[in-house]
Amino acid sequence: MILDTIPNLKSYISCHPHFGDVISFIDKTDLQSLSDGKHLVNHSGTFVSVNEYVPKLESDCFIECHRKYIDIQLITKGEEFIGYCHVSDCSAEHYDKDADLQKLSGTVSYISMQPGKFAIFFPHDGHMPCIRKDGKSTVVKKIVFKIPISKTSGDCI
Repeated sequence: MILDTIPNLKSYISCHPHFGDVISFIDKTDLQSLSDGKHLVNHSGTFVSVNEYVPKLESDCFIECHRKYIDIQLITKGEEFIGYCHVSDCSAEHYDKDADLQKLSGTVSYISMQPGKFAIFFPHDGHMPCIRKDGKSTVVKKIVFKIPISKTSGDCI
């Protein structure tokens, strides 16, 4: 898991060949006005999912991981906590290959997400997104880049 500020995203370009496409997309796009839904980033399988929602109580959230994609998550409005842990520290439920989603059970640590930050979650990173911060139920706009795992990925994975 990597947590940093958006201006530093360029520092991680060697982690995956598609990270450059993500940076270019961010540079050329008004993320605040990007509509909800799925948007193509490149023709090699990288896309972005945009959602506005009210974060939930932690008891209504779950830990997840993905095998086919790396997540780069950032928020353009609101705040939330994201729990994180290493997959090896959890017990795993059935993997849904169509949704590329595996639910996990375990203990998480927390990061605070607000506009200007990003988090990268690799396949070995369990993460529990959408947790209400400090009991507040403000609307969050989240941008999640989904980058397909490839054999040409850099040293970060």
